[in-house]
Amino acid sequence: SSLRKRTDYSSVDSSGLNDFLQTLGPEYSVYTYELLNSGIDKETLLTFSDEQLLIDCGITNKIHRIKIQHGVKMSREDFSYSEESLEKNLDVFISYRRSNGSQLASLLKVHLELRDYTVFLDVVGLEAGKFDNNLLQSIRSSKNFILVCTAGAMDRCEGDIDQKDWIHKEIACALNSQCNIIPVFDNFVMPESEKLPETMRPITSYNGVRWIHDYQEACIDKIDRFIRGEVSGGPMMDRFLASSITGSQSSYGRQNTYQRTISQDSNANSTRSDDTFTNGPKEQ
Repeated sequence: SSLRKRTDYSSVDSSGLNDFLQTLGPEYSVYTYELLNSGIDKETLLTFSDEQLLIDCGITNKIHRIKIQHGVKMSREDFSYSEESLEKNLDVFISYRRSNGSQLASLLKVHLELRDYTVFLDVVGLEAGKFDNNLLQSIRSSKNFILVCTAGAMDRCEGDIDQKDWIHKEIACALNSQCNIIPVFDNFVMPESEKLPETMRPITSYNGVRWIHDYQEACIDKIDRFIRGEVSGGPMMDRFLASSITGSQSSYGRQNTYQRTISQDSNANSTRSDDTFTNGPKEQ
């Protein structure tokens, strides 16, 4: 596959199929040989459905099929979509701050894929142009949006009126696309809502999951319940802020941090959600 990525197809690829695939990422060039060998050029590919990409083109990676279809829309400069017509064919999109959130984001991806969820996690450096739009289209196509909130993750969002920061862009897109947003808090302090742009301000009131390393399975179970709708997400935190008890562990004043708790007993059997990872009310 490495050889196929480096091959020069210019003499047999008059339609620019390989160039198109490379705009999505260098790993997509691995499909060029088989596609051209099957008589499929760029123009033909642009008409293919998800099922045809799977059966006729042999592209078994669902994330790759989704990104190819998004790339088709971008190549046609078709940036319009409606919430009614957009197919939510991806289970989870994970958003994270690269400086300190990649490890947790990758861990969440592995855990969720073990539970048979399709997960999009961008691990390639962001590029300008069509790829950026493909990334936002992936959010629009996702049922759930997991926001990894590590220390200082939203600092660059403060005052970012022009949406230059990618965390801001992704949150705003998820809010507009009616994704089920699930924040995962790890040593995180939520900024004052008035310091954030209006396009992402609602995120400050969302209920979520507090990540505790010693109770990974319990945390993933809680995220799974959010995804399946068994735990109420959405903008609920304000209700708990208003009713919190001063000084208690359930208080969510802005100076509180979502500290990673180290277990005092490595053999402890308890994984009660009210002790470990709720961000909001204790389980009822």
